[in-house]
Amino acid sequence: MSNDETASTGQLALGGEAPRATPGKRHRLATALRIGLSIAVILLLMLWVFGFFRKNRIQPGRAAVPERKAEGLPTLPVTFTTIPVTTEAVGTVRPEYVATVTSRVVATIVRIGVSAGQRVAKGEILVELDDRDLRARVEQAREAVRAAEATFAQALSNYKRDKPLFDQRVISAYDFENTETALKTAQANLERLRQAQHEAEANLSYAVIRSPFDGVVIDKLSETGELAAPGKPLLTMYQQDRLWLEASVPEEQLGRISIGRAYPVRIDALKRTLHGRVAEIVPSSDPATRTVLVRVRLEHPRDLVPGMFGRLLIPEAPQRVLLIPTPAVRRAGQLTTVDVVQDGRVERRTVQLGRAVGDKIEVLSGLAPGEVIVAETAEATTTGQAK
Repeated sequence: MSNDETASTGQLALGGEAPRATPGKRHRLATALRIGLSIAVILLLMLWVFGFFRKNRIQPGRAAVPERKAEGLPTLPVTFTTIPVTTEAVGTVRPEYVATVTSRVVATIVRIGVSAGQRVAKGEILVELDDRDLRARVEQAREAVRAAEATFAQALSNYKRDKPLFDQRVISAYDFENTETALKTAQANLERLRQAQHEAEANLSYAVIRSPFDGVVIDKLSETGELAAPGKPLLTMYQQDRLWLEASVPEEQLGRISIGRAYPVRIDALKRTLHGRVAEIVPSSDPATRTVLVRVRLEHPRDLVPGMFGRLLIPEAPQRVLLIPTPAVRRAGQLTTVDVVQDGRVERRTVQLGRAVGDKIEVLSGLAPGEVIVAETAEATTTGQAK
């Protein structure tokens, strides 16, 4: 290469434009920038979560719990108590007998003297029907009977007259046979009409419908002015003193149930516990609930109405449990604690509680028999004094 060419090349290198970055280099630079920003954001979030940017933060530490003395506090030992155990079978109060009152004759309703929920006595008038047609039929039947009695009397007189004549062979056997047949026909006709009269009089009595027993009207199904007919319901009613509880007893408890045995029944709506005897056990189990229907006839079911919710209480073997007074329990949200006395000092301990038994409550865990607890918390004492 000549000196002139070398000089030209050097001038181009020194005075020309700098070489540009390639697309690959720009892509790597953008990726690195994104990664750096992501790491910075994550670091800032972690610092904020750990409270780096929070002011006036309480630093963790240990606080001394003041020691409490048991002197002067009411205490008692924890002991086992034997309590009766029952299993509940829920059920519904239902009437043993439900009567649907209907009419025996076709007639217009004149008056319905009862309403739903009303108590009625046996023989009390429930419904009155229009009896004008029935009275007319009775009078017609009586007139027919009177005419038949006259016919029978005439036939009997003829018989008494012809009988001696026939015995003396004054009249023929044919004539006496006609007289005897007329008497028998008149007698049969009289009996038939008398029976019709009795039927008409009975139908007239059906115009007044009375209560078949002491009970309560469930519902009124007809109104005044409607036509009553056999088979058409007018009222429904039940016997107040014949109620039972239909309870669904689990299959595993069926062995504790026997017919004729008395069991307590709890009626929640009335807050009453009454007794009843098992009257029926339906010999079939419900495959969906695995329960058997048991009917318990209730004793003295005053104030009870069909449809009420009830519980059949089935006794089981007694259980020994730890019971403590309810005022000894301290509650803080879902946490329950008691104060336990150890070496003259009071120590607060978390316990797990079970069912309530009167004014006491069962302890499932957290206490052992023989331990001593404070019988009443300070909060309970303050509440009692405030009352």
